[in-house]
Amino acid sequence: MRSLRIEGESDEQFLQRAAKAALYAEILTRACLANHLVRELIADGECSEEQMRRSPVVRVEFEEAIAWGGIGETLYATRSKHWGDGPYILPIEPDDVFYTHRITYAYKPESRYNRRFEQRQRMKEMLGRKYRPLVERAKYKRHTLGVFEESLTPDERRVIERIFGVTPQVFRQAARGTKFLELPSRMIQLELFDDPESPSGDTTRPGGHEKWG
Repeated sequence: MRSLRIEGESDEQFLQRAAKAALYAEILTRACLANHLVRELIADGECSEEQMRRSPVVRVEFEEAIAWGGIGETLYATRSKHWGDGPYILPIEPDDVFYTHRITYAYKPESRYNRRFEQRQRMKEMLGRKYRPLVERAKYKRHTLGVFEESLTPDERRVIERIFGVTPQVFRQAARGTKFLELPSRMIQLELFDDPESPSGDTTRPGGHEKWG
């Protein structure tokens, strides 16, 4: 039979460790039951409080990302992720938003993963429909710089130079996320009517969407 004791651990040390584990479990469970999504699930009959007590949803936090789910499956699912320092098992917050039936990941806004993703998306937007596949070609791991440059047509080279002002080598580095470019911000459409709450009395105000995660 498998023992819960650590080899060489005294009775007193075992009891102290067990008491700490019980305290941590209670903290995680209370936080889970206080989350608004979990409360809605219980109220709708999709799960029971007893189920949440047996397997509470937790935050598994890394330097660059956060994952939400049950402790065991979330640790297993993130075991091969390269998200920096971690994992740290923490209680979920009351306002945390996550998928309730599967493990949820979210990169932290300041993470390199998130910056790489946002840069690639912005590069594709700037290239337009015709030339946006250039980003995926440049990112392709099996393509060396020489292979990528040889694949470029004269027109594609001119587009890279005209839009980004960089060489194909720097463009490839940006697509692969090893270099970050100073790209212009996205254009924001303004609403052409008075905003009565505007302190400056300006007749336009920016519109947009709030991004979570």
